[in-house]
Amino acid sequence: MRFTINRHIDRLPAGIINLYSGLAVADICDALGRNAALPSALKPLGRSHMRGSAYTVNLPASENLLLYYAVDNAQPGDVIVASCGAYEERAVCGEIMANLAMKRGLAGFVIDGAVRDARALRELPFPVYARAVSPNGPYKDACGEVNVPVSIGNVVINPGDIIVADDDGIVAIRGEEAETLAAQAQKITQEGLEKLRRIEEQGTLDFTWLYEKLKKSCCTINNGC
Repeated sequence: MRFTINRHIDRLPAGIINLYSGLAVADICDALGRNAALPSALKPLGRSHMRGSAYTVNLPASENLLLYYAVDNAQPGDVIVASCGAYEERAVCGEIMANLAMKRGLAGFVIDGAVRDARALRELPFPVYARAVSPNGPYKDACGEVNVPVSIGNVVINPGDIIVADDDGIVAIRGEEAETLAAQAQKITQEGLEKLRRIEEQGTLDFTWLYEKLKKSCCTINNGC
């Protein structure tokens, strides 16, 4: 068996992480070019809102030994991000581990695989995202890695990245772009609020851009008879 455990994480200050308080994941993804979200197959079992530093675990399918290590060693405010090869037929955690993580002050789980004890997790005030639910339990024999870059879908998450989740999904934010990105996302949020205000007050939006695009595309609009 081979294990790699990196104990040190370059976490961002709480003040920077808190810049994402109240920002929608959709607005953050728009600021990142509209192609940054983690796979939509990852769904919350109960509570959906989550924000914290990524504490990453790379697990072979069906294996959870190092997930225990992660829960026991992560710091309050960390989000456990476990790459399990998207394997959906054997759970790597459930009610017991989620309760322990919550008591230790962790911010949530992102499990690229399956969990179990679904009813208990739905009732727990602790965010757990997963691909699937399976009653099959995990093994504790194979190798794995802690606090290394992990891939979930087309997204690479690094230890210490900011994880933000809400009802729409999950996004990971690199530390070097965190402050600038928060400002861009906030601007998008304000623009959205302005559009909603205009709809409420005037019942319309400025669609000049729409018709300019149609004109440039040589679109033909037929008025009919």
